[in-house]
Amino acid sequence: MKVTRADVAKLAGVSTATVSYVLNGSRNISEKTRKCVLDAVKQLNYKPDMIARSMTKNETMQLSLMINDITNPFYSEIVMGFEAAAIEKGYFVNVCTGYKDINNYFENYIARRIDGVFVVAVPHKFDLGKLYELTENGIKVVVSGNTEVDHKKVCSIENDYQTGMKEAVAYLRKLGHERIAYLSGLSRKHKFDGKLESYLNAICSQGLDYGDELLLEGKSPYSTSVQDGYAMAKELVASGRKFTAVICTNDLMAMGAISAFNDAGYRVPEDLSVMGFDDILFARVWRPAITTMAVAKFDFGRKAFDLLYTNMKKDSIGYSLCRLELKVRDSTAALNK
Repeated sequence: MKVTRADVAKLAGVSTATVSYVLNGSRNISEKTRKCVLDAVKQLNYKPDMIARSMTKNETMQLSLMINDITNPFYSEIVMGFEAAAIEKGYFVNVCTGYKDINNYFENYIARRIDGVFVVAVPHKFDLGKLYELTENGIKVVVSGNTEVDHKKVCSIENDYQTGMKEAVAYLRKLGHERIAYLSGLSRKHKFDGKLESYLNAICSQGLDYGDELLLEGKSPYSTSVQDGYAMAKELVASGRKFTAVICTNDLMAMGAISAFNDAGYRVPEDLSVMGFDDILFARVWRPAITTMAVAKFDFGRKAFDLLYTNMKKDSIGYSLCRLELKVRDSTAALNK
């Protein structure tokens, strides 16, 4: 027999309205009463009818997280942080990947009356107009990795990759490296993460005059995997250009690059220094362990939820810029002249 809210109220010795207040967190209830209700819920194994709740409160208590690449551990830690914060507030989180048509997902969000969406997907994979349709239909949105969004319509949280790249170049320069290459999984027409443009600016500000000679750009359909890092490192070696240090778009590409350099007879870091971005777990256990510009990924996910929650509850649109931290490990060393 299905347990009802009235059954919970009877066992707890309170009204059905009080049960609703406790479960919804919509009013301040004394800790004693709250405990009685929750004990009754647990004893009866009561499961609230979320569909009925959504009809009366005009909210589904469901969120969605659209991530760029589910195979990259970088995103999994962001998901964990976002989900942990969402669960604390009673939300159910749907995780979707950007592998297929993202625009079609956006249409489904509207049809399913999702309360809010966190989009961590590269901008060329979806239509901004479709993104704005979400807000026009009452769905709150937080984006990351899209610097061209209208900040009057959606919240935004970004990592400060520009400053991170500047610090990475300065660190290698301090080690004596003057020929610093950059393996970018993206091309210069992709402005959203800021690494490529910041690399060129940092090289110039360090007084190095080779411009973009040591810049290798990604090609469509654009990817930043281990395989991409390996292929681009091989291309760099084959070009005959002189270099003593390499920065990669992320740690996965750095892992691939190190493998390619090893296969070509170079030792890391004795002959070449290699850096990545993100600080994924694999970067710490790779050999050599990878020096990287670290993103606080779990906290990043939590902050994204906080922005979304505030937007849903107070209709305020926020922005957050997160700093990166240099993690020095074994893949970098002073220039061996």
